[in-house]
Amino acid sequence: MSKQNNWNDQDEAFFGETVAKIPSRGGTGSRSRPSQAASKPSTSKTFSSDEELAKKLQEQYLNEQNESNGRRDQEDEDAALARKIQNEEIQRGNRVTPTPQNPMTSFPGNRRNIQPTSSSTGIVPRCSNCNQRVFMPVTALGNYYHRDCFKCVACHDNIRENERFAYMTTDDGIKHPMHKSCYAELYGIKCKICASTIESDHTGRVSYLKHPFFDDEYMCPKHSQDSYRKCTGCFRFEPIARSFADLNDDNRCVCDACLRTVIVDSDDAKPLWNKVLSFLEHGLKLPLFKEMREIPILIVGHDALNAQMASSSTGHGLGDSTQIMTRGLCLSEHQRGLNFLLPHMRFDRKRSSFLPSNTESNGYTYFTIPDANSSNPNSNVTAILCLSGLPSDLTASILAHEATHAWLKLHPHFDIAKPIPPQVEEGCCQLVAMLFLTDGLGCTSATQVDGGPSDLKLRQYFKFSIETARDDVYGEGYRRAARAYAEIGIEALLSHVVHYQDFPSI
Repeated sequence: MSKQNNWNDQDEAFFGETVAKIPSRGGTGSRSRPSQAASKPSTSKTFSSDEELAKKLQEQYLNEQNESNGRRDQEDEDAALARKIQNEEIQRGNRVTPTPQNPMTSFPGNRRNIQPTSSSTGIVPRCSNCNQRVFMPVTALGNYYHRDCFKCVACHDNIRENERFAYMTTDDGIKHPMHKSCYAELYGIKCKICASTIESDHTGRVSYLKHPFFDDEYMCPKHSQDSYRKCTGCFRFEPIARSFADLNDDNRCVCDACLRTVIVDSDDAKPLWNKVLSFLEHGLKLPLFKEMREIPILIVGHDALNAQMASSSTGHGLGDSTQIMTRGLCLSEHQRGLNFLLPHMRFDRKRSSFLPSNTESNGYTYFTIPDANSSNPNSNVTAILCLSGLPSDLTASILAHEATHAWLKLHPHFDIAKPIPPQVEEGCCQLVAMLFLTDGLGCTSATQVDGGPSDLKLRQYFKFSIETARDDVYGEGYRRAARAYAEIGIEALLSHVVHYQDFPSI
């Protein structure tokens, strides 16, 4: 009995007070706490209450199970619906295959492609734009979109059905659609002349003209029919919004980069000529004929140079290939006594224009080619002409080229009756010009100014022009001379050319 009482005490402590409705002999029942004397009836009532509590707990558990099953049933229905839609789309053959290799692709339009993803539902994808579930998505670039969410990432307008579009890729590797026009505006090629984006044709191809060396120099094809100008030194295109400095000479102009060292006066060319002679004598170890130090160096305008090119019996300076050596000329004795109009100017940076160095001469002086005396009676060099308005490095390389012509003509064994073929002579002169650009000018600045090329970049371009010339005289002539120079050196090469009017057999 003591044991039973202990169990009842524990039961009461666990379940709370057990209150039962016990009918009395006298009539209505009343609520009271059971006494120790009534332990057996109290025990029976306690077990009855336990059963009721257990039944309630079981019902609560079953309700929770039913709710969980209901959610699973709903998800199964969603999955079934998604699979049904997917099967229907597959049967209709309307799957969309994105082409990420090509930034220009087509808007999927009404075509849909539902694929399993790692979204929270496990089957229904989420829109890449709004992150909401999408049952009939537009599939493009590896992403899913609602039709109204498939928008240009630049202007945020919708991309129309069947419209070709571009895309940009962010640092995390995600591709975002863009209108072709927006892509072209942000990332497209800009015309250097009009600064507008070069548009593609109906096939998506972009056509343009490009400078052979400077990577950012593009031009709209429409300007090829216009009278556009290029810098006379580096051949970069002149922008409409920012004109180059006008040389007042046959519509020629000079860009800001070439203006830094532009040569427009014969007095400025004399130090460059002395540097060339020093390179021939000490750098290349060539015997220097004394007459070379006395040759007049003349910086001339376009018309004066072209007139002498046309009258030159050797045809030197004529040709359709190089951008460098058509700008200089070595005059021989049969051209003595000629008068030249020489520019005598300076560049005024405040006015961005060339002004006369001497107001009385109006920027020009006259020069008469003198008679020449030479130890070689068969040939005399009377003057060397170089085109005005070129940067210092380019002018110096032209003078090195013309100095080689003079060296060959002043050589004691040169025979005017046995002319050197143009490819051989011009090839050797181009070789010396390249050697001078490489080793004869010293270091130069690699700093860009105002967005234009540095002096070092310009020098690289002048060397590039010699190396990549494609014509038979200057281009192939240079390459043949360079191969011979690599085998026998410069003095042996030039001496062989003087004696045999040809390259040596290597």
